Formats: sequence, C-alpha cells, structure tokens
Amino acid sequence: MEISQTKSDDILVIALAGRLDANWCGHVENTLLGAVRSGEHRIHLDLSAVPYISSAGLRVLLSAYKQLAAIKGRFMVINPSSAARTVLDLAGLGMIVSEVEPEVTADDVHGREARSAHARYEIFGELSKSPLKLASHGKSTWLSGHSIATTPKLTFGPQAFALGVGALGSEESDSAARYGEFLAVAGTAAFQPSDGSSRPDFVLSEGSLVPEGFLPLGLSGEGTFDLLARFEAEGTVGLTELAKTALSFAEAPTVAIVALAETSGLIGASLRKSPTAASSTEEPLGFPQIRDWLSFTTERAYRDTTSLLVGVVSQSPHPLLRPLGEGLYGHVHAANFPYRPLQKGRIELTPSVAALFEAHNLQAVLHLLSDSREFSGSGESEFLRGALWISPALLDHPTS
Repeated sequence: MEISQTKSDDILVIALAGRLDANWCGHVENTLLGAVRSGEHRIHLDLSAVPYISSAGLRVLLSAYKQLAAIKGRFMVINPSSAARTVLDLAGLGMIVSEVEPEVTADDVHGREARSAHARYEIFGELSKSPLKLASHGKSTWLSGHSIATTPKLTFGPQAFALGVGALGSEESDSAARYGEFLAVAGTAAFQPSDGSSRPDFVLSEGSLVPEGFLPLGLSGEGTFDLLARFEAEGTVGLTELAKTALSFAEAPTVAIVALAETSGLIGASLRKSPTAASSTEEPLGFPQIRDWLSFTTERAYRDTTSLLVGVVSQSPHPLLRPLGEGLYGHVHAANFPYRPLQKGRIELTPSVAALFEAHNLQAVLHLLSDSREFSGSGESEFLRGALWISPALLDHPTS
C-alpha cells in the first residue's frame, strides 16, 4: 500500500492506494493517529485507489471517525472506489462517506490572536472582575518533619480550586497516612496516595456527591476562570513561558491557572511517604534520605500524553511557591492521562475536566519542578498545544 498526504487550508487529505487489510491497517491507523497528534482535526481519507477493505480496516476507519467526532473535528472518506463504497454501505458506515465538507460553525470562530516566544494563542472571554482569593494552609517546614495542628476538612465544589499536599476522605485519621500531591478544580479532586498505592485516586462531583478531604499544606479558594487562551506551540512551549504569558494576559502580579494540555513531557516529583510518618528526629528532605521520601523524574516523563495543570504563579516570592525560570515563582500540579486530543476553539472548563476523569485513566499526580541548571538540570515540563484558563489571584500568607 502507498500512503500520501496533502494539505489544503485546514483539511489534511490522506490518500491510500492498495488493499486496506489486516496487513496494512496498522500503518493506516498510525498515520491517522500521527495526524491527530500533530493537531489535524479535519481529515479526508481518499479511497479512490482502494479495491478491498477488511473488517480490520473498517475498525480503523470507525475509530478515526469517533475520535474526531468526540472533539468536534471531522473525519470523512472521499472518492471511494465502487468496491470500497459497497463494503462501507454493507457495514453500516455510509455516514462517514461525503463529498462536501460542512460549513464552518460557531464552534470554529477564532479568538483574539497573541504570541509568546514559542507559541501562538487564541484568546476567548474576558478576565474575571473578582480575583480568586487563595487561603494558605500550613507551613512548608512540615515537609521537614515538623508537626502540624489538626487539619480541617474541606469540600471541593464546582468553583473550588486547590493544590498542595493532601488526601481525599471523610476522616483525618484515615487520610493522614496517604497525604500526597493533591489538586482540585471544577468539582473534581485527585491525589497521589503516599501509602504505597500505585494508582492515584479521584472523586468527581456527581449529583449530591461533592469531593471532600484534607489539605494540611497548600492553597485553596473559590472562583471562576473566564479568560481562555488556546495555545499551539511552535515545537514545544515550556511551563515557565506559559506562566509568564498567563501573567501578561491577566495584567496581574499573581494568577491562578488551569490548563488541559497535550504534553511533550513532565518534570516533577511526588511523595513516597506521608510527612506524618516522619519521627521527631528525622529530616525527610535532607540528603540522602530524601530519596526515600520523594520520587523524582530524572528526565521528561509521560511523553505524548494529556495533562490537567492546576497552579498559582506570581512575580513575588511566597512561602508556598517555588522558583520557576525568569524570576517567577509558582506551585503547579499535574494530573496525567493517556493521550486524548482536545477540541479546538472555545471549550468549557468543567465538562472538559470531567471528560478526562470519566474514562478512569488517571496515571499520576505530580508536583511540577523547574530545574534550569545548565549542565546537570532536568529542565522543565513542555507542552504541544492546549487550553489555558486564567484568573487574577490574591494570595495570603501561612498563619499556622
């Protein structure tokens, strides 16, 4: 089989010549997946030179159709040979054959354009007039073995925003041994248990069920994210550049951010043990014992995946923020999932976040790091494209 590609405006035409059977369906599937990963959301498959399609080939076509339909893209078979058209009709897949591309809909309207060093942006909506007010919980010295006071239980409803070290649960005594990387946004909360569990856990708001848990160390608040910046990297764009751009768009010294991003790789860490397990004489963050308490990515991990980022970025230092690049400070967590393409244009935060979790494929929750040492540093997380929601924020300082 021969596979060729041509691009016309925003439509990618992939032409096949040969039998679409079990021997070649894998190659065709990889070509289609590669096109979607590259940001192509309108694909025409030219079958004019295909004399035969097996069931394996039909599965590939139907899978591509469903994947692009889910993100409001478009997959169409064009110019099918008579044999190909007969097989598609008999299999009940005539709906994927079309001669006419549908007209542009409201979902395809473009936003305001902007640029950063390594990415292009489309901006939708306006900034919220009310900054998101963030409360600080605990002190970072807790991670060095210092004790903390009793932690109150929090609920994470539709407008909740939180990140730090915490756990889901209804009783502090049951949750304390599991404290790990935690995030909550848009009625969903997730964390990476530090009790030896290999899988992260999460709770979605459903009916009267609202996530609840404990956040002994971190930031939390409630608010809305009315400004959306869709970004497309020219190559890849780093976490620091996204943070700097978010501050610029908000024209504020501190912002809260949420992003859904197709990910080139993540640099981060997660707790191996809950800080509550430290004795009064232990220093978990000292060397070499830090290796028993924290797990680090020594190079970019979770390549070619999709991530939910929840974070706070500021131009000024704060006890719960860590240095990023270019004089910025931040605290950003990432919930990571298998690759899932994102619909282009304006999308809504809450259903987009829920759709990721509903597939029950959460892989990890990480605290993202920026290691810019020239020769030995691991670098920072990098992204290909995505949706970045931004809100001005006000930070208080830890009091306990």
